[in-house]
Amino acid sequence: MLGVSGLEKRAKYIMLLDIIAMDDCRYKFHNSQWLVAGKADPEMPKRMYIHPDSPATGEQWMQKIISFHKLKLTNNISDKHGFVMTFTPAQVTRGGKRIHEKL
Repeated sequence: MLGVSGLEKRAKYIMLLDIIAMDDCRYKFHNSQWLVAGKADPEMPKRMYIHPDSPATGEQWMQKIISFHKLKLTNNISDKHGFVMTFTPAQVTRGGKRIHEKL
């Protein structure tokens, strides 16, 4: 969840989220912790998740806390309703989130 400020009140914005690799390592979960398990496989093409309230005015975005709680992560590339993050358990990488706003 996040709040935004500094947007033009009357301009329309689309909020987008994507997930990126934080490093080039692959991880495994062992003894209650994540351990480096080698070099990551090449990344698959990514999708951006469009916030369901998009588009909305800057004023609307700034008046509320923005949540992506409806986001569904999946490794099924044919699922058109989910945000595809293709991986197998042996290919888990550290990921970061990026939020984008577009006019």
